[in-house]
Order: sequence, then C-alpha cells, then structure tokens
Amino acid sequence: MTDQQILIIGASGRIGTQLQAELVARGLRPRGATRHPERHRPQQASMPTPGGTGEDGTTWVRFDLTDPTTYAPALAGVDRVFLAARPGDEHSDAVAGPFISAMRHSGVRKVINLTAMGTDQRPDFALRRLELLLEASGLAWTHLRPNWFFQVFTEGSLLAGLRGAGTIRLPAADARLSFIDARDVAAVAAVLLADGGHEGEGLTLTGPAAHDHHEVAEAIGEATGRTMTYEPVEEDEARASLAAAGFPPAWQERLVRFYQLVRAGYCSPVSEAVQRVTGRAPIGLARFARDHAHAWRA
Repeated sequence: MTDQQILIIGASGRIGTQLQAELVARGLRPRGATRHPERHRPQQASMPTPGGTGEDGTTWVRFDLTDPTTYAPALAGVDRVFLAARPGDEHSDAVAGPFISAMRHSGVRKVINLTAMGTDQRPDFALRRLELLLEASGLAWTHLRPNWFFQVFTEGSLLAGLRGAGTIRLPAADARLSFIDARDVAAVAAVLLADGGHEGEGLTLTGPAAHDHHEVAEAIGEATGRTMTYEPVEEDEARASLAAAGFPPAWQERLVRFYQLVRAGYCSPVSEAVQRVTGRAPIGLARFARDHAHAWRA
C-alpha cells in the first residue's frame, strides 16, 4: 500500500493529530484534511499553495465537509478514510451525506468512522443517522464509539477551573464514567487503517475503569501537588456557566442533555475493545493525570 492511501478528516483535531503521529510512527505518510493546510507546512518565502507537505512528511490538503468542491482533491488516490464529523453538530448526517457518496464513487474501500458511545442506542442522534448512511453506502466501515475523553479536563472552562480555583464543577452528580484517553482512540484507528480488520463492527471504546469526578479531581491533585475538588452543580447553574463561557443556548441544552445521560449511568460501562484491537491495556486515570500535570500547573 502506498502512503497516499489514507485520508484523515479532522486531521488538526484532538484525535486526528494523534492519529497522524501513530501512522507516521508506522512509516506511513497520511494525508491530512483541514480547512487551513497552510498552517501545517514549513514556512516558505513564496505564497502558499492550497496543499503541501508538513515537516513529518504528512501531505496536507484543504478540505471542508460543507464545500463539495474540496472533495475530489482530498480523495484523489485514497482508499482508506478516517471520518470525524463535526462534534456536536445536530445535522452531521446531512453535512456528511454528500461526502459519503463522493467516497463511494472515488474508489474508497474502507471508512473508520468516529462517533460516540451509545450512538447505536439513540436513533434520534444525528451521529446514528450518519452511521446508518455509511452502513447503507456499500463501503466497508467500522464505527468507533468512544466514551468521554480524559482530555476534556485539559481544555476550556474545565481547564480554567482546575488552574484557577482547583475545582471541577459539573452537573454529573456522583455518576461514574469510563473516560478514555484520546491517544487510545487514535491507536485503535491506526491499527484498523494500517492493518484492517473489524469491518462491519461498532467498537465501544473506554478506559480501563469507571470513575466519578471526585476521583478525577483527586488524581489530578496527586499529579500536580495541589488540592483539587469536585463540586456537583444543578442544571440551571451549569447553563449559567456555559452562557458565561459564550456557549449559545442550543449548545447549553445539548450539554445538559448529555449530562442527563451521564447521571443515568449510560457512560459507566467498561469495554475491552482497546485491548482487543491494539494488544495493550488502555491508558488509565493516574497516567493521564501524570502526563498532563503541566497543563494544570500553568
């Protein structure tokens, strides 16, 4: 297989960045699809072109799911695709539908599709409708359905709360979640793209254990040498915090609904899929906290 046969949609995102590193470590040179490929190439004196090659040899190409004119250049010579729909998009099936058709007509033979844990149980979710479109496309597919990422604690308002007051404030009550490290999701995707297997399956991806947010705060505290605590909040307070952080009302309600599922226990099951696909145990809470301790000390 040539190194131009793997296309990563969302290559500059949380999973895409790690996936590129995994594939490059295997001696492959994936093609990264992003709206701004010029940000990933070495600086040149001349004006940038629409595509280019990064320092690690990864080829970058301009791509936008909402712009069908970007499909053909991105798909040229590609037979395997990692597809990550826009997170939180309630119309992700409609947005990705034309691209699924383009993949079918361009010679793509396999798609690794990133959705979310429990998607198969929620026919009202746009991500489930996207899964069904892919299943009906005639392409070989594997759905990756990860639980919440550990990395949510290194971003946005959760990061700010930990850095500042040393608190996690969420409407999760004492519910337990089998958080997964984004690096493990990328590792699973890399195996499936490079080696094949698990076609026609939906893989639920979790960490090795389920934790409540008190345990998360304690682990981060141990890693940083600071006192960290978890403070459960009610939904109205969560909405107010989200509004203050700039989230529009639709996003506020979406996140509140997600935490209703969390409190109902939907995010607590533990899967062995990471071990089964990669041959190693997934990253646990303590290691995640040690690896990212610098983020909470800044």
